[in-house]
Amino acid sequence: MCIRDSYKADQFRGGPPDAEIDAIAQVFRLIYSSKVEILGANWGMHIVAPLMYIGFRSKPMNFSDYQFGVGNISIDPCILGWHFGDYHVTAGFEIIFPGTYDSSDAASPSQNYFTFQPVLALGWLPKSGFGVNIKMMYDFPTRNDDPIEGPPFFAQDHYHSGQAFHFDYCVDYAVLPNLRIGAAGYYYVQTTGDTVDGRKVGYHGREFAIGPAIKYDYKRFTFCLINQFEMAALNRPEGVRNWFRVWYAF
Repeated sequence: MCIRDSYKADQFRGGPPDAEIDAIAQVFRLIYSSKVEILGANWGMHIVAPLMYIGFRSKPMNFSDYQFGVGNISIDPCILGWHFGDYHVTAGFEIIFPGTYDSSDAASPSQNYFTFQPVLALGWLPKSGFGVNIKMMYDFPTRNDDPIEGPPFFAQDHYHSGQAFHFDYCVDYAVLPNLRIGAAGYYYVQTTGDTVDGRKVGYHGREFAIGPAIKYDYKRFTFCLINQFEMAALNRPEGVRNWFRVWYAF
C-alpha cells in the first residue's frame, strides 16, 4: 500500500497562539496475509514506514520550524483475522517506533518514544448496499527522556504523554460493484493526563473528524480518496486532512 497524506491546520486548540501546521507524508505499508490459522483466524503481519515533512509557525511567538525525515514506524507481527461471510473481525498489537527526532526541533517528524497499541477492527462489508467498519485502538506510550525544549511546559528531564483511546470509522454505500462512496473519520480522546518531570499537568487531548470518502477497485488495484475535517479539538491542532491511498494485491 502507498499513501499520500497532506494536512493543514491554522489553529492549535489549547496550544501556541495563532499556530499554523503543514504536513505532507508519503507512507509505505507492506501487508502479509497467510493461510496459517491461529485460533481459527488467518495470521498476517505488516510494517508501516512514513516519510514526513512538517512545518510549524506561530506569528505571535515570532517562531517557525520546518523539518523532513522518517516518521513513527509501526510494526504488527501478529494480525489475526476472522471472516464470517460479510462480517470480519481483526485483532492485532502495534509496536510504534520513533523515527527522526531532535529535541531542538519543534517540528520533528517523529515522537521520541515507543507506543504499544492493541487494535480491534470490526467490519460489515457486503458486496452491495451499505457497509460499516471501525478500527479501535488504545495507546500505551512510553516516556520521552529528551523532550522538546521550550513552551508550554519547559520539561527539564522527561515528558510522558497520557494514554489514549481512538478509533477510525467508515460508513459507505456500493454505487457499483467496484465503487463505494461514503463518510470516514476518526475520534481521539486521552484517558489519562500528561506528566512533566513526574508532575501531572492534566493535559488531555480530544478531537473528532469526518468527511467524504470514495473507493474504487480495478483488477488488483484499489484506490481510495478521503477528505477529513477536524472539529471539537482540545489541546490538539484543528485542520483538514486529505488522504490518497493505493493498494496492490500481489
